[in-house]
Amino acid sequence: MFGFGKREIELTPYLSLAIASVYMVAADGELADEEMGTLIAMFGEEEPIQDAVEYIKQNNDLEQNVANINNILNEEQKEVLLMNTLDLLLADGHADDNEKALFFTFSNAFGTEQSKLEEMFDFVSKKNNFSIFQ
Repeated sequence: MFGFGKREIELTPYLSLAIASVYMVAADGELADEEMGTLIAMFGEEEPIQDAVEYIKQNNDLEQNVANINNILNEEQKEVLLMNTLDLLLADGHADDNEKALFFTFSNAFGTEQSKLEEMFDFVSKKNNFSIFQ
């Protein structure tokens, strides 16, 4: 009733990256322990991830959250966010339909051109091609 224990979380560029990352690893409907470990390695601590989860719970509208993120990020931040979510999407070697749909929700909202997306895909795919070392 009085809001005790519930803090308002301000959307920042850094939190935007954490939110997009949480959405991506949870695109299959759950946030598994291994995925949480990946996020902790990415952000160096749990706090940004916990804040992202709490923000998503408080603002449970993907389209609105993506629009809000779009409004506060500059072009370079949008590109880095997309490359990081793409990296998460491809981390397990395959992209399921929910992950692809989520990625395109962000890239479409950001107005990212197809040629730029192809460059990102090529870069992240090359970065993750460990088979060349075998």
